[in-house]
Amino acid sequence: MHNARRGSLFQEALEISAWLEADRDRPFDQRLHRDRKIAASISDSDTVDRVRHWWQVVRRETPSAAHDTELATRLSRARVIITFSMLFIGALAGAGASLAVFRYDGTWPINVVTAFAVLVLLQIALIAATLILMLPRIPGLRALQSVLGALNPAAIAAAAYRRVGRQHDQRASLLVLHQARGPVASRFARWQIVVWSQCAAVAFNVAALVCALGLITFTDLAFGWSSTLRFDSEDILRLTRLLSTPWRDLWPAAVPTAELIEQSRFFRLAASAPTAIAASELTGWWPFLLAAVTTYGLFPRCCLLLLAVFRLRAATRNLLLDDPRVRALLDRMNAEEMQLGSNVEETAAAFPDRNAQSAPAMSGDAVVIVWSGALRMPDVAPWTAKHLRWRVVETLEAGSRTIAADAAVIDRVATLQMNPVIVFVRGWEAPLLELQDFIQALRAKVGPQCSVVVVPVGANGDVASESQRSTWSRWTARVGDPALYLESGA
Repeated sequence: MHNARRGSLFQEALEISAWLEADRDRPFDQRLHRDRKIAASISDSDTVDRVRHWWQVVRRETPSAAHDTELATRLSRARVIITFSMLFIGALAGAGASLAVFRYDGTWPINVVTAFAVLVLLQIALIAATLILMLPRIPGLRALQSVLGALNPAAIAAAAYRRVGRQHDQRASLLVLHQARGPVASRFARWQIVVWSQCAAVAFNVAALVCALGLITFTDLAFGWSSTLRFDSEDILRLTRLLSTPWRDLWPAAVPTAELIEQSRFFRLAASAPTAIAASELTGWWPFLLAAVTTYGLFPRCCLLLLAVFRLRAATRNLLLDDPRVRALLDRMNAEEMQLGSNVEETAAAFPDRNAQSAPAMSGDAVVIVWSGALRMPDVAPWTAKHLRWRVVETLEAGSRTIAADAAVIDRVATLQMNPVIVFVRGWEAPLLELQDFIQALRAKVGPQCSVVVVPVGANGDVASESQRSTWSRWTARVGDPALYLESGA
């Protein structure tokens, strides 16, 4: 037994998923007993906390974790590496931009228009692009969002890491937006990219401000303004007053005066640099520039970073909870303990048959759909009790009659409002599109929170073989329903 080190939510989401997949080889009744026992010792009411607490107990009691936990550790480290890389790249770019726009050789003053365009206007355009990327996937913007996601420096860094690190496992696509599969994975990847890009943007602004303050403090800078457009001093005065509205009362010195604007205008076509005005009188623009970068660059980037971190946390929770293996785990943890005999005839007598009225909703109860005669109807209740440990409250048939009859079955299941819904299928036959259409129609009626359990049955009414289970497991995964999972019974 060893002490389990608690990892990040992202790392544990990957570890739990991999461990549960390997744990499927354990008989169902053993998993049921283990998970109920652990659940009884957990006082947390939050679903994610319950799963993570369960994982800590399992890791302490299990001699060795699944091999896939190594991948989870590498991907978790990759997130940290990419985060620091984006901070470094952003700071380097910010320092370079600041040194470029504030370059002054004593001949021509620093053009405030150029500095404002590079340090403020360009960032406003990038912030608008970030807001578009943060929006949900909607048809009119989907193509633009895909382009913005692919060209984002953070996305490029994540893709480069996956290629250099040779992370070919499908789970590594969680860090690459255009490679993520499914809505939950895409949502996580999008918010991860946004967090990384905002880390770079915040570092850019901080580095730009620090470099600017250093140059202003330790060198003598002169500022002026010049533009090819036909702006006069009155136009610039109105524009700067409008831009200075957020800090006008807090920092009056950062609001350019009419006199400063009039005196600091220059034209490069002049025969020589302006010398009539003392350089000390051309320094008044720096408070305006620093205030503008802070207000329109650093502050919104910090707000976007906080929002993105919050949404990434929510997306990571969904990454864990929408996994069908985790949904199955929660069902086992939440099910009440039932005393069931091992004798089939005795068990059948303890449960209502298919014609009984629906019992009140309670843990351990389920409604069953038999698809295409996978089981004889009298055998459904005892089979379910023996192999799955669920009490059948009603059994319905589908897949062997008309589409209208199947629709009536779906309506009946939706009326019962039972969770889970068990669907018995012929394990010896390949999955058909008709079944997928039926399950999708069923999902639309019962809602996203209802667990739908596909149970393949052998040709003689016994438990499905390993090859049959493998075939149906792959099919279940391809359906892409987070609340659809497979059980083969003990």
